[in-house]
Amino acid sequence: MPKPQYPTKEGIWSKGKREEESYAGVKLGMPYPEAVESLRQAIEGREDFDPAVLFVWGTMQATGVLNILKAVEEAFGAEGQKVVRKAINKAGYEAMAGFLDNSTFPEDLESTELLAFMVTGINTVLYASLEKPWKLEKDRFEFDILWCPHQDRFTAFDCRVQRYFVEGMYQAIEEKGKSSITSRCEKLIPHGEECCHFWVEPYDPGEGPNPWHVYSEELARRALEKLKDKK
Repeated sequence: MPKPQYPTKEGIWSKGKREEESYAGVKLGMPYPEAVESLRQAIEGREDFDPAVLFVWGTMQATGVLNILKAVEEAFGAEGQKVVRKAINKAGYEAMAGFLDNSTFPEDLESTELLAFMVTGINTVLYASLEKPWKLEKDRFEFDILWCPHQDRFTAFDCRVQRYFVEGMYQAIEEKGKSSITSRCEKLIPHGEECCHFWVEPYDPGEGPNPWHVYSEELARRALEKLKDKK
């Protein structure tokens, strides 16, 4: 399978523009605004600052979260797994709520547009990733992730941790955006693919458990089964 090739001019970062005309009225904000402004002031005019050190720091933090999950699973099983998952959900919720509080979306957006633009915020701001949006369909949308901060350190199975952050983010969208959504991942760079590919669509809670959460549960069970096989 082809692996990503860099550098690339494809996709958009957080300051990029989607092709939809309605995106002109979108302003993606930042969670943790005081901390963000403090960083900007600290590095302003400094030629000795290398932005890559923030990537190193973030990778260390992400590895710590992954290691905590694995250690708690091994020590406490399913109950410990639930505790860590809930804590990660909370972090994802707080980040998304802060992002929405500081972002601007036109009031006349169609529901699918609004969801797609909010997810672009998840991808490019909260995940600092390079997104290639697909054209919107009536009731769903798709996108590729062409570069992700975790792609060279996490295995495909490790990426289950990110599902827990997204669970919290989706909860924040439901409460603040008044929409319930689900999504599915069909490709992963850590699997050797050229990109990560996702589709997203509205979800009716009355139809049963959210498929995103259902698959998260499946991966959680697999993690515990792997531990049993090791013993």
